[in-house]
Amino acid sequence: MDLLSYQDGGLARLAADPYQAAAATWLQGKPPNTRRSYSTALRGFFAFTACQDPQGRSKHPHDVTALDVAAWKEHLRRRGRSDATIAQRLSALSSYYQHLQRVQVHDGNPVDGVGRDDLAVSPYERARKLTAADFRRILAEIPTNTVTGARDRALLLFYVLCARRRSEVVHLRGADLRWDGDRMTYRVRLKGGQVKWKELPPPVWTAIKRYLNLAGRTLGDESPVFIATVDAGQHLREYHGTPQPEGETPLTGVAVAQSLKRYARAAGLDPDKVSVHSLRHLGAELFQAASSDVRQTQLFLDHAQLSTTQIYLDQLSGEEHKHWQAMANKLGV
Repeated sequence: MDLLSYQDGGLARLAADPYQAAAATWLQGKPPNTRRSYSTALRGFFAFTACQDPQGRSKHPHDVTALDVAAWKEHLRRRGRSDATIAQRLSALSSYYQHLQRVQVHDGNPVDGVGRDDLAVSPYERARKLTAADFRRILAEIPTNTVTGARDRALLLFYVLCARRRSEVVHLRGADLRWDGDRMTYRVRLKGGQVKWKELPPPVWTAIKRYLNLAGRTLGDESPVFIATVDAGQHLREYHGTPQPEGETPLTGVAVAQSLKRYARAAGLDPDKVSVHSLRHLGAELFQAASSDVRQTQLFLDHAQLSTTQIYLDQLSGEEHKHWQAMANKLGV
């Protein structure tokens, strides 16, 4: 059974099975990145159940048991998936069954019957440190007299000084920028669908204006703020005979990540240890150092829970060992 076939079919198919209808409504209300990762998790799970069936048929969600989930978890571990990946996929499956319960389609959640204490997962265990000095080295590698360079400088400053997630910046359009008195503000769409207007730091707005001027662009309400300077899909369109897209093509998050790694390599840094999210980490550290107030930092990062911000900062800074010197002195080392 393809739980997600609503993406390829009509409403009649959904109406035939409330479990498919629930999958459609569950995914539809999530941000695009979450929707993709949850879809991948569900497809993976039901493909696994098909592999376990002698006739190659996946289990219907109604018939899934905790034993099926435990077997899938072990399968992922044998395939070398990290604890964080396994935990994410179990959470996705659990979220689906929680939704089934909310819409009164199904009783119980088979994921609840599977232990997860053996998964050593911190929410930010993969946080990678990028220092202010490293960031200055990256900025120094960006050409300032080209459209691409001006765009990339504005982007990277945006990510650090506003500490935003990757998609929150590349998805910005002209209507998402507006003056509030003498301050430029931007609209950010947060996880869960919440929308906020936040101040845009003057250095970021100055960098954006320079980019737009060099590119000869005027932003309309629907214009992407940051657009691609290279049409990576032109060859494929010519090959398949498909038409050119209308309007400006927004820059993708993948393109931002590739550019960042290219500048990091030029700066003598290990590109594998630099990610767009590490810019958010740097912004969080700089804000916390300036404010010395974890509550303000929580609001800055738009974390729903203060505990999340504290874990975030602790993971980035590491636990201080205050008494190592006294201990070493006792050992004479």
